[in-house]
Amino acid sequence: MFIIRFAFYFVLSFAILCIPIGNGHQLFDKLFTMVTPYARDAVKTTKQKMSSTKRYSKKLYSNSSPAIEEDEVKSKMAGIQKKVKKIIKNENKPSDDTYTEDEQERLKKVLSEE
Repeated sequence: MFIIRFAFYFVLSFAILCIPIGNGHQLFDKLFTMVTPYARDAVKTTKQKMSSTKRYSKKLYSNSSPAIEEDEVKSKMAGIQKKVKKIIKNENKPSDDTYTEDEQERLKKVLSEE
């Protein structure tokens, strides 16, 4: 049913736009010359809005994720060196601590109580 209605209205609008007005011009030609300047302005405005929206979106996206920087610790030490910079990296490595058997048993006991 939709296809039949679409075809009917298409043929009807095509027939109306082909009505001759005079001097060998059809109704479509007259409407085309009247609407063309407004259509060009609309297309130009749309392109400008799209480019500004694209630029704004890129700027918004580039600021959305924080920059990842390494932490620095500055300390003043006595002696010849005035400033020492240590770079701290966040790494999930097991600690280098060593525990005695008694300490290990205590740790297991504390962890099991929770």
